[in-house]
Amino acid sequence: MAVTVLSGVVDDADILQNRRVVDMDPVIKQLEPDDAPFTVMLSQVSSRPAKSQKVEWLSDQLVPRLTTLNNGGNVASGATTFTVATGTGAYFRANDILRMSNGENVRVTSVAGDVLTVVRSVGSVAASTITDSTDVIKIGNASAEGATLGTIKQTQQVANYNYCQIQRDPLGFTNTLINSDLYGGSEPQYEAKKKMMEHRRQMENTLFFGQRELDVSGSTPIGYCGGLVDFISTNITTVGGNLTESGFATFLRSAFRYGSRNKVLFASPLIVSALSSFPQGKLAPPSSDVKSYGVALQEYRGANGGTVKIVEKRDWLDFSTASNQIGSWAVLVDMEDVTMRPLRKTVLLPNRQAPDEDSVKQEYLTEYSLQVGVEQNHAILRGVTGY
Repeated sequence: MAVTVLSGVVDDADILQNRRVVDMDPVIKQLEPDDAPFTVMLSQVSSRPAKSQKVEWLSDQLVPRLTTLNNGGNVASGATTFTVATGTGAYFRANDILRMSNGENVRVTSVAGDVLTVVRSVGSVAASTITDSTDVIKIGNASAEGATLGTIKQTQQVANYNYCQIQRDPLGFTNTLINSDLYGGSEPQYEAKKKMMEHRRQMENTLFFGQRELDVSGSTPIGYCGGLVDFISTNITTVGGNLTESGFATFLRSAFRYGSRNKVLFASPLIVSALSSFPQGKLAPPSSDVKSYGVALQEYRGANGGTVKIVEKRDWLDFSTASNQIGSWAVLVDMEDVTMRPLRKTVLLPNRQAPDEDSVKQEYLTEYSLQVGVEQNHAILRGVTGY
């Protein structure tokens, strides 16, 4: 064995480095926290087991009372027929009273497709030109004394559906590594905690941005869960620039037209910053009733006295705000109208390795879907690039 002879005082650099005790923090710091607030909320307040790969539900609404003129030109003061928007003539029946944009009330005498025949000037407002593409509002129905029942108008329920998606996130280590002493804890316990965070984050992304599909092209089908964005089609507001207080108020008016008052805004950091810049302290600490969600919330207090619970989606900061991409988004969710539908709840499955394999393999597995009751109860704000 060769001998190394040291002269003089031995300093820190001279000692054999293998002798040094490593000053290692036993806790490994994670870059990102376990942050999947929508998934957490659904699991705590709105979850119902699925009974099939395809989950189905029905929605309904009242007979609509609003359409617009689609006459191909203004309606003259003497005209007694006009055309409404395509497919909306079915909203009306004889003796309906309509309020027109010129302040005139008219009475429907017959309906043929989207063409209404009317009696003009019911009441004190005289007949005058009605501007095309303006509102036509059904305000009531007036029947003559002793009249028969008349035409019956009823809406048909709408069948909605989604598919269950199987999400699997595996982990595995050799038994040699498992039996070694490691900083941060032994494997696979440490990796299992991290993998659970990844599993929930991917579920969260699917619940927002998944697209519904059932792929039967292979030997066995693949189900894809549709997320909120796949269902929401009515209330979508594209800002295309700075978010102003008045612009956000306009968004809230349409977003709260339907559904409950119990809504949560999942917002990118940019949009949360914009809300906090508005005057009068409208982005405020939460009231005590929001703690049941198990997620830290703030509240935005609107000018009409209503409040919106705010959850900052911090990971959306990573995404671009250009071209309406996710960094510019917020999704307003009616929490009373969404339900998590797990066919198989999240579980860590052990011993996924082959019988003769000298290793340990595990996986997190969830088979789940999302039920969105009525899409008009939810809303999307996007295209915010500043404030």
